Amino acid sequence: MRQSIETSSGSVGDREARQMEAHEDASTPSRDIHHDPWLIPASADLMSLAMSILKNLETIRPKTSRQRSNAKERRRDIVMNVVASLALIARHYPEGTRLAISAENTKRTRYDRIGVSREVFMQMVREMEAARYLIRHKGARRQARTTIEPTLHFCHLVSDMEIWFGRAEGAETIILKASTGRDRPKVLIDYEDTAETETMQAEMAIVNTMLGGADIKLGTVPTPAPPFLTRRFQIDNPDEPHTFDQHGRLYGGFWMSMEKTERHLLSVNGEPVTDLDFTGMFVQLAYREAGLALPNSDPYEGIEGLPRAAAKLGISALLCRSGPMCRLPKGIRELVGNAWSAKRLSAALEERHPGIANLFGKGLGLRLMKTESEILLAALGQLFAQGIPALPMHDGLMVPASSEEAAQRAMARASISVIGVALPIAKKRIARPNNDNSPPMD
Repeated sequence: MRQSIETSSGSVGDREARQMEAHEDASTPSRDIHHDPWLIPASADLMSLAMSILKNLETIRPKTSRQRSNAKERRRDIVMNVVASLALIARHYPEGTRLAISAENTKRTRYDRIGVSREVFMQMVREMEAARYLIRHKGARRQARTTIEPTLHFCHLVSDMEIWFGRAEGAETIILKASTGRDRPKVLIDYEDTAETETMQAEMAIVNTMLGGADIKLGTVPTPAPPFLTRRFQIDNPDEPHTFDQHGRLYGGFWMSMEKTERHLLSVNGEPVTDLDFTGMFVQLAYREAGLALPNSDPYEGIEGLPRAAAKLGISALLCRSGPMCRLPKGIRELVGNAWSAKRLSAALEERHPGIANLFGKGLGLRLMKTESEILLAALGQLFAQGIPALPMHDGLMVPASSEEAAQRAMARASISVIGVALPIAKKRIARPNNDNSPPMD
């Protein structure tokens, strides 16, 4: 959460100086968040501010003799969105956070908000910059996107406001991306709807409606905007058929990236959460793929000299990659240092799991993720039908503590319905301040 806005003259001056230095120096590092074109003000204070800013911009903008009949409405929608985005940064993110936006006037796709053209959006950004509501940092071609951040003036405008956010209708929940090469960003694919995608969209609408009606708090602070989850699928290159059998994991919940040491702050409908996890799910699914019985011991233990966390990352890497592992991924290297090579790690994991060794290096991981996501969604559907909200992770759920037994039953039934067998489930201890308990294995 964002630190309180400092108002002493020294702090204000320091911040303003830093902002102007960053404005002049495009190389200044910052943390960027992606622009959400569907974010809108929901509190009366923030809506009033947005309308006041729009009125100010309309007063000073040059008058044109010809414009579209809905031009003012489009400008209003953009100002509402930008004001909400700047307020979100000002009140809920650390100083220096910027909003990454696309300045390119590209062809419209299903991922764009209807009625909000890139050309008009950037024009309104420039007008808001001139009126001292935001600072714009131009992106470098093929290197970085254009970013914006609230000015000190804007931060003062929202510092004492009651603020919360909503969402305009129409945001896509089923995302399809394609790889464009190693270490290069994936591109969005503008696919055509089918019965399959419409079914998945309806499923995600239920998920988001249920989560949107839940009272989710971090400590005593409600979430600033209703959660909005998406499913992300992937194809190997942009020219492939538009299929939805790879990846499919859920994204968008702030709880998914929280540190484990912060989970004790989470509550749902006034209750602390219980953290439930499918034990060794990725390995379990690989054994199922090979037609073998599930291992009855911790699949990440039992390799002398290899930390459990490194074994977990190593098996995941071997299942996801195509071809042999030639060098250790960075995350594994940080755990094992120079004591292990990629060859030694691969050999040790093959010896530990001979039944699935033939699946290593076959690029199976994205398909296993799809199965994993189907199980999670089946469990969510059962819980939502009972009126129980649940916060999905990639391989587990966090639920109100009183719903632990119901969630365990739903998770077991979900795995049976998708793969024909009940996967083992573990309750993870949630680390709390001033105790010696640490989270158990996951």
